[in-house]
Amino acid sequence: MKTYTVAMIGCGKANETNPGKVSGGFRIGYYHAKAYAANPRTKLVAAVDINKENLAAFQKEFNVPRGFADYRQMLKEVSPDVVSICTFVGLHREMIEVSAKAGVKGILCEKPFVNSPADLVAVKNIAEETGVKLCICHQRRTQAVFDRARQIYNDGTVGAPVLCLAGIQDWDLSEWGSHWLDMFRFFHNDQPVQWVMGQARVRGERGFGHAMEQHAVATFQFTDGSMGMLDGGHGFTKPDMLVLLGTQGTIRLPNEEKLVIDTAKGRVEEDLTGHSRGNGWQNMVDDLVAWLDGGDIPQLGLPRTYGSAELNLATYVSVARGDRVDLPLDEEALKLNEWPLEPVARRNAAKASLPK
Repeated sequence: MKTYTVAMIGCGKANETNPGKVSGGFRIGYYHAKAYAANPRTKLVAAVDINKENLAAFQKEFNVPRGFADYRQMLKEVSPDVVSICTFVGLHREMIEVSAKAGVKGILCEKPFVNSPADLVAVKNIAEETGVKLCICHQRRTQAVFDRARQIYNDGTVGAPVLCLAGIQDWDLSEWGSHWLDMFRFFHNDQPVQWVMGQARVRGERGFGHAMEQHAVATFQFTDGSMGMLDGGHGFTKPDMLVLLGTQGTIRLPNEEKLVIDTAKGRVEEDLTGHSRGNGWQNMVDDLVAWLDGGDIPQLGLPRTYGSAELNLATYVSVARGDRVDLPLDEEALKLNEWPLEPVARRNAAKASLPK
């Protein structure tokens, strides 16, 4: 069976004392590399990073033979079958387009997926034009505990679905919050979102190449009337809270291996620790390989996760407009070609500079 060659674009920060220790979003490439190393059908043959030290540490850790500072040069010289894009969001669209046109067959792209609604449309078009198998790294879709939660949420155990609720601490609604927005869609079997309302406090913070909020809330409704609510901010006191509310009970996920189900019959706890589908990173690589082999669209495939990226961007469009946004995004929103919080940041900065 074919072995797929892989290139990493964006290695992640080197750890001088322990290069193999993986921690934090700044080292996301290490998660990808470990998953590729564990799959006998994938071989990491090249890596790209503009930081020489980070590139050298990554090559040494994973025995990667070729290193580049320019991903275009890498694509030309190596012609990999698969690339992982682990850079800041503002670089994703161009890297996806160039990789797809260079003949790359499969792409794993980190989240948040794209920088703007205009980028989202462009990436969808390039995937359709080239046939590249494009996945967004919402790996929790593949994990057993989340799949089990979806099953229970929809099989009548807790009644009819009413609300998905989560909070995140010290992160925004895109860099981390996009995972929960995607999970809410996953729990509702990817049914369309009708509308979203977003509100945010934006005070000049920046990170990962874009304006970031100090605190934000997203509320949205699915076509069946059930809803999702995500709260993120530095002051949020329950960072691990993820609750699915039904008409006759609740499902709580205290971590990524256990479930707590409460109904009138009492409490049931399920522990999926050690489940064969517990490693989302490994699952996403395995599922991409199966897709490249001709299998069905995986849970992370763009046709399934496109709506999550649209919902994430629409939340910020709602913040910028100060109004509810109906989905799909309208023509005006789809023309926006920058991170939707940038105009909010500029507006607030202008207000702050006015004489008191």
